[in-house]
Amino acid sequence: MADETREKLVPGTLRDLTPLLSPRSIAVVGATPDPYRVGGRPLSFLKRFEFPGPIYPINPKYEEVQGIKCYSSVLDIPQQVDMAVVAVPAARVLDVLRECQSAGIPSLTVYTSGFSEMGAEGRKLEKELKTVAFEKGTLICGPNCQGVANLNDRMVANFSSTLLRDNISAGSIGFVGQSGLFTGIVAAECHRRGLGLGYLNSTGNESVVDFCDMIAHMSADPRIKVVAGYMEGIRDGAKLKTALRVARKHNTPVVLLKVGRNEQSAKAAASHTGSLAGSYEIYQAAFRQWGVVEANDISELFDLIELFSSSPCLSKGERVGILTNSGGVGVFCADQLGSLGLRLASLEDTTKAGIASKLPAFGSAENPVDFTLQALTDARAIGSHLSYMIRDENVDAVFLFLGVQMLNLRELVREVVGANKINEKPIVVSWMLGDASVPPEFWKAGIPCFEDPLRGLKALKALKFVSGTLEYGKPLKVVQSAVQMLDDLAGKGHCQLGEQQSREILKLLGIPVARGEVVENSASARAVAEKIGLPVVMKVESNDIGHKTDVDGVRLDVKTLAEVELEYDAMVSTVKQRVPEALIEGIGVYEMLPKAVELIAGIKRDPVFGPVVLLGTGGVMVEIFKDAVVRVAPISDEDAWGMISELKSLPLLKGERGYDRADLAAVAALLVSISDFAQTAGSLNELDINPLMVYREGQGVCAADALLSLKN
Repeated sequence: MADETREKLVPGTLRDLTPLLSPRSIAVVGATPDPYRVGGRPLSFLKRFEFPGPIYPINPKYEEVQGIKCYSSVLDIPQQVDMAVVAVPAARVLDVLRECQSAGIPSLTVYTSGFSEMGAEGRKLEKELKTVAFEKGTLICGPNCQGVANLNDRMVANFSSTLLRDNISAGSIGFVGQSGLFTGIVAAECHRRGLGLGYLNSTGNESVVDFCDMIAHMSADPRIKVVAGYMEGIRDGAKLKTALRVARKHNTPVVLLKVGRNEQSAKAAASHTGSLAGSYEIYQAAFRQWGVVEANDISELFDLIELFSSSPCLSKGERVGILTNSGGVGVFCADQLGSLGLRLASLEDTTKAGIASKLPAFGSAENPVDFTLQALTDARAIGSHLSYMIRDENVDAVFLFLGVQMLNLRELVREVVGANKINEKPIVVSWMLGDASVPPEFWKAGIPCFEDPLRGLKALKALKFVSGTLEYGKPLKVVQSAVQMLDDLAGKGHCQLGEQQSREILKLLGIPVARGEVVENSASARAVAEKIGLPVVMKVESNDIGHKTDVDGVRLDVKTLAEVELEYDAMVSTVKQRVPEALIEGIGVYEMLPKAVELIAGIKRDPVFGPVVLLGTGGVMVEIFKDAVVRVAPISDEDAWGMISELKSLPLLKGERGYDRADLAAVAALLVSISDFAQTAGSLNELDINPLMVYREGQGVCAADALLSLKN
């Protein structure tokens, strides 16, 4: 969201939300006596939840509202006010903002709709609202929002109908939503599951305070064990990264449900609250790099909220030990591990011997361990199996499946809880066909318990993902000569570089390129071909042509010098006929590179996240197979190797099906190099290396073709 009204903040800067989320006093502008109307609810809720500070209703129509003295204006309040809740028509909001600024009120929660979500006139009004707010640094949550709540401090300025329910409890969950109704759904489901909410925040149009500010503030609150959110889109990727760094610092897991995953739904999200939904693949990459646990659906979102709010210990690895009373379920669970980024642990001999000593003769001590119908009668034996597995150095986490009715349920719970205290390793239980009162007992003890075993395994994946997330912030390798060349060209008005210029940039970055040059006549083409050796590749050189093959502007495997001259003249003639408006600068003559695995590597500048690194299957196959992965720059060496491991073509790169093992280390080094370049070259818009020829291990890579475009 780049316009002249934007606050003069460095990208990635967070706001201090203390006056908004922990106010000591609150004014309600537009207060009404009816507790069920929007203007009446905040007063009603503040009273009901016993807000400890002063409350000031504002409405010139009344002397008293809901038993509290009413004022005509915030300017009439005799004491300092930290936050004003605004529930007046859109046409009056600006005046209220100015009055609040005059009264020294630092934050507002604006319920009112009728702003950018309503079209051109609404956008104009919101732009003015932001301008006025930024003049004095006033915090605004909204407009067009359901409000905020900090239940641990008994501050409820959210008008969700869900909060009308009895026994809404405070707790360790912080939630922020870019949908007001969804925020209410979260409150209802947390109430149903017996989970306590610390924060319940809706951001609306995010004119000033945004989703990232909320994430950071809640993550830093020591009373909060997990932060969750419903996300449509963000404006500042760097700010999300900063917010997640705060969460990382305080060891607070962040769980997000991202909508707008395809073109149609992305458009719907943008029209909903004026948010900007970007490429879902890039969001996914950012989440993975920065430690977000992504929920794939609403049910999984609540499972993850419940998981992390129960304070289970995190897994230090991906090796899982499985204990089950069903051999079939054990095999099913083992099958699922690979797709979840987990693997079956190889048990130590002492573990297998210890488990075998307590097993029936027809049981199995191999992982997955099948203790059969022993679960019916012998809770102590199950506790013993768990103890052996938890002590095993090869086991990072334990999954326990129980699919029958135990005779001594409470003893079983005690045994599992007792085993869980031996070592700091997570235990997740799947409980099927048993007493429905038992799972809550496990949850109370910090042991996640799910009916569906797949839900339990996904919980293990989440626990491992959080613990395995790397810190980020590596130093960049700056190649100043390449940056300077690009900046110089941008200063001269270049928007797209020709292949020759693009190749020069790559050479400065230390990336091997095919030998050759651009020439302006057939005789020069013959001379270059003679110098570099036959056969050669010939390509039209024009900044007006994006895809040379589409206009017959590429010739491969030109074998003789005579053919070189003929192909030069033929190519120029053909291209001029097909794209007469294109300025042809010459024909590039390049060495014909040996056959190799072809990849594509490049940079795309995303409007939200900035430079993004891409790796995929190259040549023409990139369009056919759409085998590509992305990461947000800057990337680490581990990020680069992770990208390689996700390619569908990885088996070929690793030397399967008769191929030589490719030089993957050279690919990883190239990805890090172009990532660092993109971070430091502010004028770079896009970089395409396609194909990137990847040779056998130890022989490196070579860019057969390259194209760079600059920011306008």
